[in-house]
Amino acid sequence: MLVLFSGCSKDEDATPSSASLAASTVNCNDTSNRIITRGAVGTAFAATISFADGVKWCAFESNTTVASGVVGQDLPLTLEENTSNQYRTAEITVTFANGYSTVLQMWQMPAASASEQNYRRSWGEQPAYRQGSNYIYKTYHTTLTATNKYLTGGVRRNYSICFDPANRVSLWVAYPLHGCYTTPYAGRSNAWSYDPNTQQPVIEQSQQANIVSTYGTGDARGHQCPSADRYNTTATNEMTFYATNIMPQNYDFNSGSWVTLEGLIRNWAPTSVTTMRYDTLFVVTGAHLSGRTITDRSGKKVGYPSKCWKVLLKQKRGLNENRQIWEFSADELQAIGFIFDNASSSADQKLLDAACSVEEVERLTGFTFFDNLDPAVAAEVKSRQPDATLWPGLAIN
Repeated sequence: MLVLFSGCSKDEDATPSSASLAASTVNCNDTSNRIITRGAVGTAFAATISFADGVKWCAFESNTTVASGVVGQDLPLTLEENTSNQYRTAEITVTFANGYSTVLQMWQMPAASASEQNYRRSWGEQPAYRQGSNYIYKTYHTTLTATNKYLTGGVRRNYSICFDPANRVSLWVAYPLHGCYTTPYAGRSNAWSYDPNTQQPVIEQSQQANIVSTYGTGDARGHQCPSADRYNTTATNEMTFYATNIMPQNYDFNSGSWVTLEGLIRNWAPTSVTTMRYDTLFVVTGAHLSGRTITDRSGKKVGYPSKCWKVLLKQKRGLNENRQIWEFSADELQAIGFIFDNASSSADQKLLDAACSVEEVERLTGFTFFDNLDPAVAAEVKSRQPDATLWPGLAIN
């Protein structure tokens, strides 16, 4: 799901060739993109663009739909702005001189979506945005190191946030979990910091909690996107220690049932599977605020979650190759939610007791999840009660 390609080469011993788009889904006003190729440097390739509806809206240099290049040099694409209210799609076939063939699909969002700069149709974890709120929506991107031809590298989203500056905490953090994020093992950086705003939009330091050397209240600095889910590179891991990814959590709860669930989620995700190219677990973690605040070491008020929650979405194994998450039917998907009290009483809570339907988390939070699924599919998936047989280990932790 992270990279859309299908290979034809059967030579497993050769240096693997691959191609990806810098962005598989682009905004309506984006005018450029690029194809990134990997493999034996200097290997020639040819690329051809086709359009399902026959409407040409992107091209290579000199306004052509056919181009050539060599591995090691990106191939630029020029896009026309989308002024319609429809998604546009293009398929790009890339064929390497060694016989390996790659098919990329690029989507361009409709004009109505111009205000949602970080939203991507192919991101299964992304909740719907709340229009008219004062929240700050931001996606952090990172560059991953390739482990093998299944766990590819390149520019990827790290995680997205819905940040509440009034409470100095993210109400949700959404992220994909896959082996390309967890291997190789770079380790825990402990780089506690404010968001340095090297990526847009800017979140002022005054709007963030001071988490650099604990809150100073005895509460834990709780990751929403866990550090251990982002071990591919040190830089990728460091982003998980930004204040915008941290929420105050009861210390006993953070080191008890919450960390147990985080570990189990990594077991549910294909973090070590090297033969499943697209199998991704989509995760949203959040804080439910009820008015309580604490004061950080800088004297700033920080919203204290009364409850901490998670929702997960996953395609069933064996049904995932070459397909985007929104192409799946309800019976091909699995979903589950969790709601915990942010209190010491939850430290030893059984995970199955905290499990619930995703619909229940929606009722608690007011957020709408799985916005990229067909509405009927999403409704069916979110309404299901937890089935412990579909989530190994849930019944015994």
